[in-house]
Amino acid sequence: MKKLLTLAAVTEALTGLILLLYPPILIWPLFDSEITGPGVLIGRLAGISLIALAVACWPDRNTLRPFFGMLTYNLLAMLYLVYIGVNIGAGTLLWPAVAFHAGLSVLLVLAWRKERQAPEPKTNTIQAPNWPKLTPADVSVLPVEARTTEH
Repeated sequence: MKKLLTLAAVTEALTGLILLLYPPILIWPLFDSEITGPGVLIGRLAGISLIALAVACWPDRNTLRPFFGMLTYNLLAMLYLVYIGVNIGAGTLLWPAVAFHAGLSVLLVLAWRKERQAPEPKTNTIQAPNWPKLTPADVSVLPVEARTTEH
């Protein structure tokens, strides 16, 4: 799952960087609309937010928080883009963006399920040998010299 989270974080960071540098390059193909004035400022703020999301969702030893953060973002982004496509209109990249967010959401859930079903990693502990248990009846049949604990 770490590789998938890393890919998702890098993708969102690059998208955020593009929005930060020049928002119209993404707005036109997504929404078939121009962006000017305060829209450019909001687009840049969205870019900053995507970069922050990528940093917050960068996987480390605990992948659960980055997983839930990235899954939440992708599901909500997909739903909102569908809403825009159905009610407002779509540019040439809107439906591919919907498919990307939907596919990434599915892949994240599948990776999470696979990780949950994986066996626990073996620890480096040494296990004691499985010696048979001796009862007093077993000890009584041993020769006398085998019963002493001193050598």
